[in-house]
Amino acid sequence: MKRSRSQKVYSFKEKLSVVKSYLTNEFSYQELTIHVGINNPSLISRWGNEFKIAGPEALRPHKKGRKRTLSQSKNKKTDTQVHQLMVDVSVEHVQELEDENLKLRIENAFF
Repeated sequence: MKRSRSQKVYSFKEKLSVVKSYLTNEFSYQELTIHVGINNPSLISRWGNEFKIAGPEALRPHKKGRKRTLSQSKNKKTDTQVHQLMVDVSVEHVQELEDENLKLRIENAFF
């Protein structure tokens, strides 16, 4: 068996079918790699272990790397700040209108 220099990406369906045949048949993972044509026999054992632990969802592709939280937190803060400014402005506006209304009532009562 010769190892390939390039990494091959296997789809979810391919992984699932290989793991199911590994778990249901009497093939070892070395025999299954020859039969299916996978160059790395440890992939099947890893897929099998992940499948046993987390089920079929463990075989789905995942994004690599760290999640971007810094830009999301900045956007959330600015949105809340803008919302607070809008609320403050509207509260101040209502207060001004109530003051003006009170002054007009006093003027009407005087006449």
